[in-house]
Amino acid sequence: MLMLTLITLLIAAATLYRFILWFNSYTRTHVRYEFFTMNHSLAMVFSYALIFFGYNWIQNGNDGLNGAIVMGIGIFILLWVMINNFIKAPRLYAIAGSLMQLIFYIPIAIGAVIIVFVVLAWASETKPVYVINND
Repeated sequence: MLMLTLITLLIAAATLYRFILWFNSYTRTHVRYEFFTMNHSLAMVFSYALIFFGYNWIQNGNDGLNGAIVMGIGIFILLWVMINNFIKAPRLYAIAGSLMQLIFYIPIAIGAVIIVFVVLAWASETKPVYVINND
């Protein structure tokens, strides 16, 4: 069952990737604007991370004001990308592209955070600590 789940996830990721490539080529041809670029990807992943961690900060009851500020910065970045879409593309394309960005960047953001944590864990090269003098 685990292998079936992994294969399904890989097929879904490949299908999503191919659709993003097709949509970018379509909008590049018709509108001369790409919705899925590296700058948009970084901005959306960063904004989703800020919104998520700000919300968790508020829910843990530590300091609600700091969590709200972090969420506000994330929402500001998200809105900046959407406004940029509406400035550079016609309204119908901007609505469709912005909705696709909002939906498709959620699994991309989750995958990016997991990859960053795995790379950081691998790069830290954590070694076991042994106690020699135990008095």
